[in-house]
This record gives sequence, structure tokens and C-alpha cells, in this order.
Amino acid sequence: DAAALAAFVPCSASLAGNISADCDNPRVKGYEQVGLIFNRADIDWTDITYDADNPRIITALSLIDGKKPFVIYNQRNNPLPFDGTNTTYNTDTDQYDKTCQFYFEGIGGADSGNVVEPLKGGDYVILLQRKDHRGDGSFQLFGAQSGMKATAQVQDETTGYWLMTLTGSEPSAEVSFFVTDYATTKAAFDTLLAQVD
Repeated sequence: DAAALAAFVPCSASLAGNISADCDNPRVKGYEQVGLIFNRADIDWTDITYDADNPRIITALSLIDGKKPFVIYNQRNNPLPFDGTNTTYNTDTDQYDKTCQFYFEGIGGADSGNVVEPLKGGDYVILLQRKDHRGDGSFQLFGAQSGMKATAQVQDETTGYWLMTLTGSEPSAEVSFFVTDYATTKAAFDTLLAQVD
């Protein structure tokens, strides 16, 4: 009816920002050595808060009581921490295909059962710190909308590590974790990190 048609608003795809470099604050590339990975089911989604103007910015992130995050520590310079991590727009699905790569140096049955095998069947959210400490965008979330799953796991005795590749497809190009400013967000990240055993 006319009232329903009057209320309909099509999706907006209008450009709302300049496509240019910030000459006074050039982009710093790469990720810090320490990231966090969460079982997606362990996140308290009822307690998540989003920026009032942009749902791609998460301003509060907490876990269900009794649950904890797990650390990903990639300390080598070759490969660089989280090297191979990228986002690609997929025209067929109108989604952003995301890949997060990291290495794991564990061996043996315990590491196989506790880390390697669960990654292939679970649903995860990964929180990485960029070396660029400007604020919004310094902490990047993968899987916050749809989750991430391992799609490749390669153990190479020459390099001495497993190369883990987790992938997912999400409607937003990037989801960031940002609370007011960089220092406040870093403190919130450190609070999550302190929950790791």
C-alpha cells in the first residue's frame, strides 16, 4: 500500500569520505606480534555495544562468565606477524572475503587436540592490533559478523610451524574495536589479554 511504499528506503551506497592519503599522518603497515582469538560462542553478544553512528565499530567487547580468550603470539620477523592477512570484495556474493593467517609452533598430541584440530571445525573471532596506532582502525576484528573457520592448515618441518589460514565472508569491509581513543582501546585490549591463562 501507499504507506508501506512511503516508508521504504533503499540501501545507500553514496560515497561519504575523501579518497586521499593523510600527508600529516601517513599509514603505518603491518600487525603487532600479539593478537587474540575467541570461540565465537563465548562472546557475550547481549553485552556488545556499537558506535551510535557506525555499526562497523564495536565499542565494548566481553565474554560470557567463565569463558576466556586465547592468545596468538607471532614473534618471528619471517614471516611477519599475521602476514597473508587480507580482505577482498567478492562481486558474486556482495560480501568481503577475509583471510587471517598466523603460525603456530606447537607439536604433539596435546597441541593437535587443543589447537590444530578445533580450528578446522569451530567458529572464531580474531582481534588483531595494527602497528598504526591512530585510533579507529588500530584494532581490527575478523569474524565479528559471520565468524572465521580454518580452511588451510599446513605443517612444515623445515620452517618448524603450522601455517594456519582462517577465512570468512562478511557484509562489512572492516569491523574495528575502538573505545574513545587509542589509549583507552589499548587498555581494553590489555584487559582481555589479561584473561588468557
